[in-house]
Amino acid sequence: MNRTVHKKDIFYYIILSLTLIIVIIGTTFAIYTFLHSQKEGTSAVYTGTLSIEYLSGDIIKCHDLRPTKNIDYTTTKDVYKNNFKVTNTGTLDSLITIYLDINKNEFSDKYLKYKIYNEANEEVTEGNITGTGKLNLIDNLSLEHETATTYTLIIWLQENGKIQNEDMLKSLTGTIKVDANQKIE
Repeated sequence: MNRTVHKKDIFYYIILSLTLIIVIIGTTFAIYTFLHSQKEGTSAVYTGTLSIEYLSGDIIKCHDLRPTKNIDYTTTKDVYKNNFKVTNTGTLDSLITIYLDINKNEFSDKYLKYKIYNEANEEVTEGNITGTGKLNLIDNLSLEHETATTYTLIIWLQENGKIQNEDMLKSLTGTIKVDANQKIE
């Protein structure tokens, strides 16, 4: 009789082991499928019910910029452009912060500039890019619930009326980030 109980225990251990192996294989396959199903060059970040889709990618690499004076939404020559979409799918309004996390900036502090345009091609903000580290471009911009807005970041080397050959050889690298907080009224 002890021998029969022992065979049942072995049978249950085998079933338990096979179940564990199947769970591990299934989890591994699910993770592999998720990681390899993402489109190359785009990424999405989800914070609560806010999603950010970096249409041009979130990595910024500016080099070979030429001095330019008049910049608007339609400018494409001698500038760096990055498009990104912010979507609030929730029922609460949000305040978003858009910033650059700059790793390397070889440009002079007063000549590298930026502008951000909304989807209506209206200028939202502009300023200078100085140094490295975190640079807030927009702080506490309201985004209503169940809406999506596309933004365009343009970076250019400002014409100063002097020879800027040295500045044209410099580069800027970093990432663009968007954070959100619940709007409290």
